[in-house]
Amino acid sequence: MSILKPTAHLLFYSFVFGGTTFYSYVASPIAFKTLERDQFSILQHNVFPMFFQMQTASPIILGLTAPFALTTGAITSLVTASVSGAINYFFLLPRTQKIKEERKKVAKEFSGDELEAKDAPLRKSFGQSHGLSLLFNMTNVLGTLAYGIYLSRGLLKYVPK
Repeated sequence: MSILKPTAHLLFYSFVFGGTTFYSYVASPIAFKTLERDQFSILQHNVFPMFFQMQTASPIILGLTAPFALTTGAITSLVTASVSGAINYFFLLPRTQKIKEERKKVAKEFSGDELEAKDAPLRKSFGQSHGLSLLFNMTNVLGTLAYGIYLSRGLLKYVPK
């Protein structure tokens, strides 16, 4: 086996796992604590489409470029990661963005108790969508981590003893 394919695959895996994990659990929480809510919202609005596309496509690319035959466990972990990214991208992201737009519209049209009455169900709906998105993001990270374990096992077979 050429050293190029496993090396490129390992570097791509490192980018995917490292990038997703770093943004999810380091950069995004820091941005949330540092930026004003509107600024944070603009940042996430611009990052998340590409972020979820990456979470959807990267496991497929990893599966297609694996330097060895994948086991059922490796395939399952990649499918899990990709499907969770796709759910975030195709369903939860549009739903969450729609709710945010509705909240902005309600905030412009109403105030006081009337605003609270109209906004409360939207906040609840946003919280549910956001919570599901966090769950699927964690599922993606765990699926990618599991694949990393299978990848390590597969690559160790080629290390001279």
